[in-house]
Amino acid sequence: MSDNTESEPRGISRRNLVTGLGIAGIGGLLVGGGAGYAIKPSAEATSSTTAGSGEPIKIGSVAPITGPYSGDGQEMVRGAEMAVAEINAAGGVAGRKLTLVTADISDQAPENFIQAAQRLVSQEKVAAVFSGYTTTTSVEFQTYADAGIPLLHTNTLQANTDYVVDNKINNIFQCCPTEIWYAKGFVSLMQSWIDAGTWTPSSKSVAVISSNDSYSTSIAKVFQDEVKALGWRVTFYEEVSVPNADWGPQLAKVRNDPPGLIFVTDYLAGDLASFATQFASSPTNSLLYQQYGPSVPEYLDLAGAAANGVVWSTTIGTLPDTIGQNFAADYEKQFNSKPGLSQSGAQYDMVRLWARAAAQAGNPADFAAVNKFLTGTNFRGVVGTYAFDQKELTAVPFPDVVSDPSLGMPHLTYQIQDGKQVLISPAPYTGGDFKLPSWMV
Repeated sequence: MSDNTESEPRGISRRNLVTGLGIAGIGGLLVGGGAGYAIKPSAEATSSTTAGSGEPIKIGSVAPITGPYSGDGQEMVRGAEMAVAEINAAGGVAGRKLTLVTADISDQAPENFIQAAQRLVSQEKVAAVFSGYTTTTSVEFQTYADAGIPLLHTNTLQANTDYVVDNKINNIFQCCPTEIWYAKGFVSLMQSWIDAGTWTPSSKSVAVISSNDSYSTSIAKVFQDEVKALGWRVTFYEEVSVPNADWGPQLAKVRNDPPGLIFVTDYLAGDLASFATQFASSPTNSLLYQQYGPSVPEYLDLAGAAANGVVWSTTIGTLPDTIGQNFAADYEKQFNSKPGLSQSGAQYDMVRLWARAAAQAGNPADFAAVNKFLTGTNFRGVVGTYAFDQKELTAVPFPDVVSDPSLGMPHLTYQIQDGKQVLISPAPYTGGDFKLPSWMV
């Protein structure tokens, strides 16, 4: 997530989804597990020096290993490392072991993404690339598109999806629903609380605060449009530059005209923890929503007790079911720390998803075949079901677009209660219910 170029969100089409799922038999229903990668190489693979030499297969991980987003970057690399170790233990892909090559995009400057793409494609000659972030302008996408190498990412940006569609690219997969669903999904969820009497806003008003990047501002814009259509008043909208540790000016406006809801779309964990802490010193009768950032482990460490009551969402996150719990236990055993609730599981899944497709193709270097299997696959990972819209090559959200959890990626909403992350939506994955924060009781 970098740059500041905005585009009008288009969103996913139910028709594309239904039409596309008709060809899901290409990849079959694949449920995450430890076997199934070491399918016999195809005849083409055994006759190709590149594909059948027996040398390790290089795959790339693009992540902010250093800089302000390194907390997320660590999660990304660790998740990919876990998948590589698991796949290699099961015999590799088509009889060959995997080697993970990392590329640090640090502060997410566009040139870092471009250099990473050029290095991984031209110098390292990787068979696939996995990334948590991309540029908002998709400036590095053409490098991957020209090479045909599968790029699987979780940048959560409609502009990336639009670029893929507009340029007729068939090898770049956005493995989570786009950012517009943060806004649309939460509006639907909060309205259900209001209708059920679970939450009665102090007023139908909202303060919207965003970081000044196109990802965050897109969520903020869509959210404002959605709530205004429901008769809500926006008390103020303001953008800040990240990282931002001083929320005094914004909180002064909140306290001067207390809204029923505070909706913050900055996604940096440290920023959001600072906001929660400073808000808690003199809270208003307002529900506090923060998107994505609380999924990073450092958020709870930084915010402490001030995090209790905060509601937040992610369009991709590790589920608290048996599959997700097993992954979390393995992560903690390997790294001696608990995983975050988003990127580690997502990267772990994406590597395994690609490995299944590459094994089915019989030749990891046959990018056209691998991409075909990826496009048609329905894959159950630790974060839910990966099913790609056949035009947009973007994961379909549940329950925002499809009502069947086996056909979509769950849009997860958590509330922090007594220092713990409690999943409160959607069923059937929930582990608890929404509770009014202590400052509102």
